Amino acid sequence: MNLAPETWDYVVVGAGSAGAVVASRYAGAGERVLLLEAGEDQPGAAAATHPLRDASTLVLTGHNWDYRANLRTTSRRDDLVRSGRPAQAGGPGRGPARALGQGPARALWSRFPYPLGKVVGGSSAVNGAVALRGLPRDFDEWVKLGNTDWSWEHVLPCYKQLEDDRDFADDQHGQGGPIAVTRARPDQMHGLDLAFWRECRGRGLPELADLNCGREAGVGPVPTNTVDGQRMDTATTYLAAVRHRSNLEVRAGVQVTRVLTRGRRAVGVEVLAGGRRSTVYAGNVILCAGAIGTPVILLRSGIGSAGLCSALGIAPVVDLPGVGENLADHVSVVVWALPKPGVCRPSSRWRDVMARVSSGYDGDVDLQVGLLNNVNSAAIPGFAGRLDGALIVGISVMLQRPKSRGRVFVDDADPHGSPVIELALGSAAEDVERLAHGVRLAWSFLRSPDIAGQLDSIQFWSDRMIGDDHVLRSGVRNIMNPGWHAAGSARMGPAHDRMSVVDQRCRVHGVENLQVIDASVFPAMPSSPTNLTTIMLAERVASIGKG
Repeated sequence: MNLAPETWDYVVVGAGSAGAVVASRYAGAGERVLLLEAGEDQPGAAAATHPLRDASTLVLTGHNWDYRANLRTTSRRDDLVRSGRPAQAGGPGRGPARALGQGPARALWSRFPYPLGKVVGGSSAVNGAVALRGLPRDFDEWVKLGNTDWSWEHVLPCYKQLEDDRDFADDQHGQGGPIAVTRARPDQMHGLDLAFWRECRGRGLPELADLNCGREAGVGPVPTNTVDGQRMDTATTYLAAVRHRSNLEVRAGVQVTRVLTRGRRAVGVEVLAGGRRSTVYAGNVILCAGAIGTPVILLRSGIGSAGLCSALGIAPVVDLPGVGENLADHVSVVVWALPKPGVCRPSSRWRDVMARVSSGYDGDVDLQVGLLNNVNSAAIPGFAGRLDGALIVGISVMLQRPKSRGRVFVDDADPHGSPVIELALGSAAEDVERLAHGVRLAWSFLRSPDIAGQLDSIQFWSDRMIGDDHVLRSGVRNIMNPGWHAAGSARMGPAHDRMSVVDQRCRVHGVENLQVIDASVFPAMPSSPTNLTTIMLAERVASIGKG
């Protein structure tokens, strides 16, 4: 018996920060929506243990894509394209592409963990639950890159629409939206947090009771998407409100391998589930798989660099050389310290105060600096086994608008293959200089009497290292970390911009009925963690529709 092919109005790929929003908004408008997620569903609200609810820690295992990233870059992609050779016998993409993955370059590539959310809720369910907006000047840059519909005046209403801000009720904030936004009060903060706040104020930094007000320099409480220590992700907010609807189906444990096309029109997706391959057809396909997952799906669909697709043995559908390029991430350095006995205690409060400051490299407000408190050292890459799980503190220095750009691509057409992620951190010399100035600033905070009196020792750094420019820069280059804020790898821009991938409504250039709605389309990096801006983007594009 032949069954009619499964057909939906919309198939949404990825149930994370963007996909859960898009699916809920379209289902709420009466469209038939299938939402596909490669990871597991979340436990029910009544589950005895629910590790994703606790906002006190990052979730780095068990609900993640276990990617490894090269913090620098290699010639692997360019070598593959120059080879111009299609896949060899033994399976698609298993010829020269595999050979390029061996040797020292492979070791360098695979050395740093890069876990991203793989669960219903995506990275919004595993991240630090920081609810910071981008800044107005971030969207000025989007406009300069040809995206005139994405100015601050256009995006502010969508930031407000997603919010239920429990602390501010005015024309700059939203009430009644799906995402609760809360901040710690001073009487809830640890003494170290208050000491850091006082030190910032003593240095002339303005007080910002609301870090989402659009102003730049200042110090204040961190806005979070938490309520009483519980993380409010897009699964437990947006999606939970519509999962009862008969026109929405959520399928977990389903990996989308490629977009199906007829000519230059998307007609559905190919999926893997339980070891079986099948197809789903839809009037519209929306990729919300994130800045790593989305370019991988596009490339394996023949949508990307025609030279790369051909070298992988994939028939090119449309030549979009920007797919996978322009990959950005916030680069940071944390200066860790061991507190005196009894100073730290297990707590859901670990990041309550943050400042936006100038590094001193020039006059620009270029750093986000925050105190990290009550952090379990066993959860920090590089500290496991060294401090026996001691609770430690640190000053985090994050570069708000890094210049360095990397790439993500595949060297194998096999859907089981891992993506090649090359972050190219520090490839722009200016990024290293700004971070070096920031580390000196963080050092001065930790050495201030109000904070130093509560510490036993500072890890790695010393006065001598901080005072030596060459050693300082070398140290920064060697210990800088990504923020797991991947963005920009399928960026938005006008069709005449060869490196753009989607237009202002997130429609893929040259392919009908296909959209990308996630952080991969960001034309420029926002000056804050990407989660809230990703939700805002999804709200705005869903309100516009596919047009």
